Amino acid sequence: MLIKVENINPFLIPVKINTSLVNSIEEKNLLKKNKEKKGIIFIKSTKRNVFCTLLDIDKKKVKTSCSLRVPVYENQYNERENPYIRGLLLGNSFGDKAIKLGYTEFMIYLGSGINKGRRGVVRGLSKKGVKITVLHLGTRYPHNGCRPVKVRRKKFRTKPKNFR
Repeated sequence: MLIKVENINPFLIPVKINTSLVNSIEEKNLLKKNKEKKGIIFIKSTKRNVFCTLLDIDKKKVKTSCSLRVPVYENQYNERENPYIRGLLLGNSFGDKAIKLGYTEFMIYLGSGINKGRRGVVRGLSKKGVKITVLHLGTRYPHNGCRPVKVRRKKFRTKPKNFR
């Protein structure tokens, strides 16, 4: 005795889903997303100082710091303070603060100013073990520059003045 079966789909059979398993998987995914916080670091350098600003992805300011807040370091030969060493110390301390806030990935924008301090900040951050995804150089400086203005030639006296 054969029975004719037409409209039965084997894939539409109801399956019981363990909701506790699904909830635990979703929580793990949320924890992973929270652990991998991304931030933007904007570095501005002047002649004697370096400023760092940490922004979140929505471009809201989270943390700021400058190289004057760095702990004082000992000069062996009483030389002038090196902006590179100050930048290195700033990168170390700023990296610690950012890691405490939960940031692990950074996009770094090197803003205005040509200074060795900003290279120190980048090296200090990379020593902390954070992931740097983008390093953008924003300073515009000429490779050869514009053509200079012609210098005015001054007339030279060939004959000495006679004094009477």
